[in-house]
Amino acid sequence: MNDNEYVPATPEEAAHFEALADRFEQGWALEELQAMPMRRGRPLEVGSERAETVTVRLTPRQRRLLDAIARARHQSRSQVIRDAVDRELTLAG
Repeated sequence: MNDNEYVPATPEEAAHFEALADRFEQGWALEELQAMPMRRGRPLEVGSERAETVTVRLTPRQRRLLDAIARARHQSRSQVIRDAVDRELTLAG
């Protein structure tokens, strides 16, 4: 996996992307693509709460391990990080 590769959050999301890729390979008319509903940007909420973005720098090794955990758990990187932060805050609490 390279740094620009997206890791699907769930098996369902991966299946959705596979279906889209198959459709593109068959030849997708521009009108079909334009008619698809587009959701832009990331959601502003996590669960029922408004979320805030925090930037964290990771080493390449940390990024690889994070990606491996996300794939194994069928979760997004963000969810794995939120879970880790929640565990640490509970321990500190």
